[in-house]
Amino acid sequence: MVTRHYLPLSRLISIRMQWAVMVLLVSLMMSACTATREQEIEGDVNEFRSWVNAQTNKLEERTEEDWKKTKEDFKQRTEELDRKQENFSEKLRADYQQIKADFKAREKERDSMANREAQLTKWERDLLGQYANGTALSAANIEQAYQNFMSNVRARNKNWGQQDWEMADAVLEELNQRKEAFDELPDETEVRIKTLQMEFAALKESETAN
Repeated sequence: MVTRHYLPLSRLISIRMQWAVMVLLVSLMMSACTATREQEIEGDVNEFRSWVNAQTNKLEERTEEDWKKTKEDFKQRTEELDRKQENFSEKLRADYQQIKADFKAREKERDSMANREAQLTKWERDLLGQYANGTALSAANIEQAYQNFMSNVRARNKNWGQQDWEMADAVLEELNQRKEAFDELPDETEVRIKTLQMEFAALKESETAN
C-alpha cells in the first residue's frame, strides 16, 4: 500500500504566497524597466526637439559651411532615432515626425534665403559694377555708385518683369543702407543722390503698372 504525503495546508498556502510575491516582484521589475525605457526614449526625442530649435534659430546668421554641418548632424540623429521608432508610443512617434517636418520646413526656408542672397549678389555686380563690394564705397564715390546703378537700370529695364524690379529695388535698398555709414555728405551730393532715387522709383512705378 502506497502512503501519500500531503503538505500541511499552511505550508501549501505559504508556498503559493511566495510564488505570488515572486511573480509580483518580477512584474514590477519588468514594468519599471519598461517605464525607464520609455522615459529614456522620450528624453531622446525631447533632446532632439531642443537641438532642432537651437539649430533653426536665426537662420539668416548661419554660414553655408555651418548649415551644411547642421544638415549632416540632422541626418545622423534621425537615423539613430528612426531605428528606435518601434519602441515609440503613438503620441511620441507623431511628435517625432512633426519635429522632423519642422526642420525640413526651416531647411527649405534657409535654402530659399541662400538662393536669394546669391541672386542679390549677382544683381549687385550687374547694377553697381565696381561698387558692388561694400568695402569699395566711400564718401567720395558713393554718388558715383548711385550713378552706376541708375545707368545700368536705364539700359536693362526694358525686358524686366516684377521679380526683376524687386531685385533691383533690393540692390538700391542695400546701397541706401551702406550710404548711412557716411554721416555728413555735402548737401549737393545728397540732392543728386535723392534725384537718382526718385528717378528709380518713378521708373519702377511706370513699368510695373503696365
